[in-house]
Amino acid sequence: MADDEQLRRNHIIGDGGEDEGKSTQSPPEKKQELDEESGGAEEEMEDSDGAKDGEDDMSDGTGEDDVLTSEYDSDDSGYFIIDNQRLPNRLKSDYLPDGAEGSEEVDVDKWSKYYQEIRESEGFDINHYPGCCIMAPYHPFNAARQNLFDYSVAAINDFNQKEGTKYKLEKVEKANARLWGCGANHYITFQARESVADALKTFQALVWWGIDGSGSEPFAAVVKFCRLKATAAT
Repeated sequence: MADDEQLRRNHIIGDGGEDEGKSTQSPPEKKQELDEESGGAEEEMEDSDGAKDGEDDMSDGTGEDDVLTSEYDSDDSGYFIIDNQRLPNRLKSDYLPDGAEGSEEVDVDKWSKYYQEIRESEGFDINHYPGCCIMAPYHPFNAARQNLFDYSVAAINDFNQKEGTKYKLEKVEKANARLWGCGANHYITFQARESVADALKTFQALVWWGIDGSGSEPFAAVVKFCRLKATAAT
């Protein structure tokens, strides 16, 4: 806080116009007083160091002080752990699904797997959804929703235009969504193929839908990317 105040004052002085550039050197007598005070401060620091050394020598070696300073950290009774993070019990209600009883315990294993799946799949593959609540940013959607079909068509058309292919959408497998800006990101997994004789291929598309304002319609769907889903390494 002191540094911030000093920076603020320096900024005001720098904007002073005609005062800027004036010498701020102390008069000789003032400089001498400052030197004397500085010398005294150095002596006090030396005395303080000596006292500190003496205190270290007086330690009884029991480590009791270390126990006292770490007692708060070592007490796990007031915490729960999710994804290797220790969280205070007062946040438990944020990890309980909507409508859950207050006495219900947080399923820490499910939450850890949920966050891991989000990281590893970039939001596309979630098999351990903990339920709708404030700490769950990604939510599964019903794949039969018409808007997901429309977003998938837009995504595969965008892919065809960029890659020179002729894939056609066959089926929306699953989708997750996350609020983003004035809309939501949709993480869609779907199947498509170029002809009836070809095998189905799995695609992943990220489509944002929300208030756009750049066109005649207030809402718009924007394909951020569409790609073939990578196959798992064997």
